[in-house]
Amino acid sequence: MDLRTDHAKNIAYIRLTGLLNREVILDAFDATVSDKRYRKGMNRLWDFRDADLSSMDSSTIAEMAMYSTKFPAGINDVKVVFVVNREMEYGLSRMFEAYSMDGMTTVSVFYTMDDAEAWLLE
Repeated sequence: MDLRTDHAKNIAYIRLTGLLNREVILDAFDATVSDKRYRKGMNRLWDFRDADLSSMDSSTIAEMAMYSTKFPAGINDVKVVFVVNREMEYGLSRMFEAYSMDGMTTVSVFYTMDDAEAWLLE
């Protein structure tokens, strides 16, 4: 995991690569929100451009979408964006977005970093 924060933009950039599974992604989430550079209310940009989500299924995606709801305000009520390169990752990330609609987190998916950042800064 590569974590970078931009306090001026209020964005935490989380970059994951390779074949990902539930544990890797949730561990990255936990590491991000507990990192000393992360502050409550910071939006999260997940960079999955070099990631492979082929090991994920719909029940795992649904479970992961509910994971952040147990966290306090400032972590679960932010904007989250996924940046992907392939249709499979786009589809799975959109599924995460759909499962997140009942929660407090606003989620979107993009193919470019520029579009993702622009959405987070709206």
